[in-house]
Amino acid sequence: MDLSVLIILLIGLIGAGLGMFFLFQFSGSGEGDLQSQMRNMSSSQGVKRPLSSGGDGGRSFFQSAVKSKSGRKKQMSSSALTLEKRLKYAQWKMPPIVFRILEVSISLIAFGITNRYFNIGIQVISLVTGPLIMRWILGSQMAKRFKAFDADYPQMLLSLVGLLKTGMNPMQALETASKGLDEGSLVREEIEMMVTRLRYGVPEDKSIGAFGEDIYHPEIELFVQALLLSRRVGGTLSDTLDRLAKQVRKRQYFRMSAQAAVGMQRGSIWFIMAILAFLEVYLYFVYPQAVVGAINDPVGWQVWQFALIVVGLGIFWIQQVTKIRV
Repeated sequence: MDLSVLIILLIGLIGAGLGMFFLFQFSGSGEGDLQSQMRNMSSSQGVKRPLSSGGDGGRSFFQSAVKSKSGRKKQMSSSALTLEKRLKYAQWKMPPIVFRILEVSISLIAFGITNRYFNIGIQVISLVTGPLIMRWILGSQMAKRFKAFDADYPQMLLSLVGLLKTGMNPMQALETASKGLDEGSLVREEIEMMVTRLRYGVPEDKSIGAFGEDIYHPEIELFVQALLLSRRVGGTLSDTLDRLAKQVRKRQYFRMSAQAAVGMQRGSIWFIMAILAFLEVYLYFVYPQAVVGAINDPVGWQVWQFALIVVGLGIFWIQQVTKIRV
């Protein structure tokens, strides 16, 4: 093995080791961290000012609610979906620099391997394997948390609407609706955390505003704003949440329909790939020289590598085209 390739592999392994070290170093988050965080939130807010009940008080309620709503919208929409937010949504307790180190390390390891056996085309493609692999894993973790939350979200909203129509307090209705979900439900965990923050003395705006802040779901913001406005200025919260529940269920239906529509195309592509691989294996057992001779021949090996590049680019393109967000 060449000295340069060995150096590249060593650098990649060292970077991967450092990345794994930081991954385990920053991955510990227990209940004590949550309690200390809630205590810090409550202490930073100070003592809450009692709410007045006069006309000026009602006006101040409305102004503060509108201000809180506009401030939250500005905070949520001021920046795009950055890497830091993606790591937060995936619950990866690592800084973005460690994620970058892991990307570079995987790319260097792949380049060191391909530099030994493959041509320049595959070597260039190997340089982007790190970002592709890491971002695919990151996106899978985000999608996993999204599906876990979205599975119980409409059910919780419908239960909450029914409890609110019986005259129950919104916070009590939320806690009661969460108890009807499974033990490992992500929606139940978020509601229990919100109730726990309130019990620790965290103000309502901070407690309710932190609901689902580490989950990438489009309807969480609507639920939070509806709950905040109802706590501030009153109103029929049950009607608002009923419309929100219908919207969530419709988006779920359209999302599943879109996934079913592209699932057949994806399945057909993978079926064609399996047939090609089976034919290649069959040809190797029937006439081994046709496969081994092509690999050992310089021109045949270049053709093999070109075919691998084309197949890989085709699979990547299909994955990008069939991504549908509803």
